[in-house]
Amino acid sequence: MNTLRNEPLIQLVGFGVEKMYIELNTGRVLSVPYSYTKRLAQATFDELRNYRLIGNGVGVHFESIDEDISVKGIMRDFGDRTKRINISVSQSFLDVADNYAKNHHLSRSALFQKATMSYMQEINLKDSK
Repeated sequence: MNTLRNEPLIQLVGFGVEKMYIELNTGRVLSVPYSYTKRLAQATFDELRNYRLIGNGVGVHFESIDEDISVKGIMRDFGDRTKRINISVSQSFLDVADNYAKNHHLSRSALFQKATMSYMQEINLKDSK
């Protein structure tokens, strides 16, 4: 019997400036600051990108820094602080977004989060003038 059937598993890992984005098979994205562990905080971008999923997606192993993190540990340490939204866009838009995200080592959700935050910061700057 497969005990992992109902557990969230990692599908993609994306990297931002201050945190990584872990997309789960449930559609949720976990935002994990590099300060989560000392080794992650001290790692270079290239060291972070040298990773592999372990246990069919129950965790991530960062080869260069010999660090493992798991969905279970992240959920334990951060709790359920994420929210999920649904938006409707065309398939062609998703294809372009997915291609861009892949080329920039991001998940689709991480790309949308970054783009939204960037847009909101730009609007706030314009509004403050």
